[in-house]
Amino acid sequence: MRKVLLLGLMLFIASAVAFAQNRVITGTVTSVEDNMGVPGATVLVKGTTIGTATDLDGKYSISVPAGSNVLVFTFVGLTTREVTIGNQTTINVALQPDVQALSEFVVTSYGDQSKREITGAISSVKGEVFQDLPMQSFDRAMQGRIAGVQVTSTSGQPGGALNVRIRGVGSVNAGNDPLYIIDGVQVPAGGLSGQGSQNALASINPNDIQSIEVLKDAAAGAIYGAQAANGVVIITTRRGTKGSTKVRLSAQTGVVKPLGLYEVMNSQQLAGLKRDAFVNSGRPAINAANVYGNPEDPNLPNNSWVDATFGDDRLSVYDISLSGGDDKTTFFLSGSYTDQGSQVIKSDYERATTRLNLTHRPNKKLTVNTTLSLAYQKSNGAIDRGNFVNSPFQAGFTARPNVPIYNEDGTFRDYPSDHLFGYNIVQGAAQELRLANTVQTVSNIQLNYQFTPWLSFTSFAGLDFADNRDENNRPSTIAAFRAAGGNSTNTDRRNVNFNTNHNFNFNKKFADKHTVSGILGYEYKTESRELTFAQGQGFANPILRYLNNAATPLSVGSSFTQFKRLGVFGQAKYDYNDTYTADFTLRRDGHSRFGSDVRFGTFGAVSVGWRLSSMQFLQNATWLDNLRLRASYGVTGNSEIPNFASQTLVASAGQYGGSPSLALNQLGNNLLTWEEAETFNIGVDATMFNGRIITTVDFWRKNSSNLLFNTPLPIDSGFGSITQNTGELRNQGIDFDIQTVNITAGKFQWSTAFNVTVLENEVISLFGGEERIGNTIVVGQPLFPIYTTPYAGVNPANGRPMYLNENNEYTYTIRDADVRYQGSALPTSYGGLSNTFTYGGLSLEVFFQGQFGNKAFNSDLFNLASTGSGPNNQLVNQLNYWKQPGDVVSNPMPWESGARPGGSSYTATSTRQLSDGSYIRLKQVTLSYAIPPVVSQRIGVAQANVFVQGLNMATFTKYNGIDPEVNSIGNTFAAFPNSQQITAGVSLSF
Repeated sequence: MRKVLLLGLMLFIASAVAFAQNRVITGTVTSVEDNMGVPGATVLVKGTTIGTATDLDGKYSISVPAGSNVLVFTFVGLTTREVTIGNQTTINVALQPDVQALSEFVVTSYGDQSKREITGAISSVKGEVFQDLPMQSFDRAMQGRIAGVQVTSTSGQPGGALNVRIRGVGSVNAGNDPLYIIDGVQVPAGGLSGQGSQNALASINPNDIQSIEVLKDAAAGAIYGAQAANGVVIITTRRGTKGSTKVRLSAQTGVVKPLGLYEVMNSQQLAGLKRDAFVNSGRPAINAANVYGNPEDPNLPNNSWVDATFGDDRLSVYDISLSGGDDKTTFFLSGSYTDQGSQVIKSDYERATTRLNLTHRPNKKLTVNTTLSLAYQKSNGAIDRGNFVNSPFQAGFTARPNVPIYNEDGTFRDYPSDHLFGYNIVQGAAQELRLANTVQTVSNIQLNYQFTPWLSFTSFAGLDFADNRDENNRPSTIAAFRAAGGNSTNTDRRNVNFNTNHNFNFNKKFADKHTVSGILGYEYKTESRELTFAQGQGFANPILRYLNNAATPLSVGSSFTQFKRLGVFGQAKYDYNDTYTADFTLRRDGHSRFGSDVRFGTFGAVSVGWRLSSMQFLQNATWLDNLRLRASYGVTGNSEIPNFASQTLVASAGQYGGSPSLALNQLGNNLLTWEEAETFNIGVDATMFNGRIITTVDFWRKNSSNLLFNTPLPIDSGFGSITQNTGELRNQGIDFDIQTVNITAGKFQWSTAFNVTVLENEVISLFGGEERIGNTIVVGQPLFPIYTTPYAGVNPANGRPMYLNENNEYTYTIRDADVRYQGSALPTSYGGLSNTFTYGGLSLEVFFQGQFGNKAFNSDLFNLASTGSGPNNQLVNQLNYWKQPGDVVSNPMPWESGARPGGSSYTATSTRQLSDGSYIRLKQVTLSYAIPPVVSQRIGVAQANVFVQGLNMATFTKYNGIDPEVNSIGNTFAAFPNSQQITAGVSLSF
């Protein structure tokens, strides 16, 4: 009995002690805007890792240990508030809107800067906007979300490259890609592989990104000097913060689907069309039937080459990250794996990434940051814009449907040798190996020493290293390669890109109103590219595809190229009372690419800002949170030309007198120097109604001069041309961006983000006062003009195709004089619109993206829309052809060989292949649900979110091809279109 009483007494004392040590606080977190509960707000015991989240009604309950007396309440978009507990057991808190979001720091140049202080044109996208989207590279995240930035897919191949243009196209023969900086490492754009399309920027897992900043004008980018003419994109990856380790897991899986493929004829339709074409041109109908079959035959085989080549495939993305740390060391560790199929058989993409970002503070003055990343990419797939024969995006549509794909035993059947060179495209896509393997690291180390609170020194070194291995194997099982016993080509590439900079940073405030800051630094960069390849043919067995098994070595080769650049730079900023701001930037660069007499160039910018909302005359405008005017002028450079464009070069000239010989093949120019971009910008930033409306407008002009052209030389010089700086180009436009909170009512909120850019591009002058270079570059017109003859339809009397001549008269024959300007492939506007609807834990985002004002020339139609004049299968719309006098139709009378006597070919270039390239695309739809914390925490999960989302869900366009987005400037033939992606997934935080 005494033992029982003793045990009871001990339990009572323990309970009393526990009660004395812990107390339960309850309450509700609301927003002052609508006085409604805030779901998902964080309630934390200050100085500990003890915390909880509010439920759907904003209510919470938390156990507070003895010795702790402060609760911290936080929620995104609302101000953080600390409350002393005292003797309270119920604490209700109302949070204010976070208007001070304007004070958010963004990464600019060689340091951070408050948004309130920025006088240049800078836009940003936070990582949360595109987190968990199934995209392979971060540049896709900018599409339609940043004013002044046009992003288009040059290929829909998984992991494929993108085309990014900031405020127009600023060069003709030099590069137009922006400068990409990933955690301080300057990374070149473009692909690493020669097989298909592979994006070098895809080595970064988008979920690892904290923010993307885009520097659009000279004031923002001049500190990068000779690299900033096309803008600068700064990518900052996530880093750890002090506190307990946080774990985040996400997984999603789904399907990839073709996007609007061409609809081509079946066997009966094509046979009927070809019979009419033969008969109309005086050929026997039996000749058509011998090749294409009899359209009246009910047993005529019908094989869908499209269905055999294209179809649905899978998509899976997995991601994990851990972050945390203590007073001295913080870390962010992540890993991801992506496995994505394609709309084309045997075309797929894999990527595995890992990252470790560390920050260590040995003492109060020294900080060490390091970023270590490693990525492996593997892509295998179809030719993009390849040969007519072995591209699925041509042969898959043009193959004759009466020809079987397979033999009766299931093996591939040889295609008839009179068409497509006897190449079975389904067999080629399935058996021809086009494999690219790439290993890449983008890593750095940075030391920062704080001499005083206002003076620091930073030393940085970064490396972008990539090894690529391409393998192309064409086995002897394919008829086209059978005679040679198959062939293989292996190519190895190594790219080494190193940059380092060392700079002093100064920032000091005087008399509470005057702030002076500045940067003074030095930078060095080198980049080398090395290539080795070998080719062989004659393999005893298709399985033995490696070159040591080749009976006949064909060729070997190698190349190496390198450039070096160095620069010194300085920047000074002055701010008076957070009202008047002035920035001055100067940089001098030297580059090995340019002529010896002009190797160094000087670039700079000046900008000013005036915050009108701080003025006395606007103090009564309580609805106005912030109003600021900005203006800037500056000059930046473009150094993206071939490494040896300024040098006199020699090349092998074969044998001379029985010995190897060399001959001059390029005339050097020691005055070849930088292209320059002179930029003017005037901007307005405004925030109103407690942050419910945030808008930015920029008016800008960019004049590009000293453009590089190959100017002709006299014949007796021994050279056809020499590269010189001559010519001018102008881009000008308006960037507009607005974000609004439209409705906040109870648990429901509707917010909108909209941006649009309107721009003009014009060639101002060419070398030697020339007015044009053929029909490709014309003074007074935008770049990429389209000159062709107007197609006037079909003559109802005789079924002939008609065109308009130079006098706007009908003609059957096209002459050079009939060609005229039809527009440009450059859009005159582009932008995006996003609407987000939330109700409690349920959220729906709908995002549209588009571009307007551009013409699109579709080269696919030369083969697919010739009204049966050639041997290819045709689009179904070609069946609407002329049959008898009086027919008003869109297609002429079928005619075998494609050219009726006295007329031009049915495949003659005209506006028949031209269409409006404008489009609006429902780019993304995401529906997500945040599981209430009271539910998820029961299974040890702090936050849980389930979602379903789709990409490229619908396209509204008059374009006459598959995908207006990949109708790139230049070669549009057999382009790899984008796909539709639908996934479902879950994200968990611990």
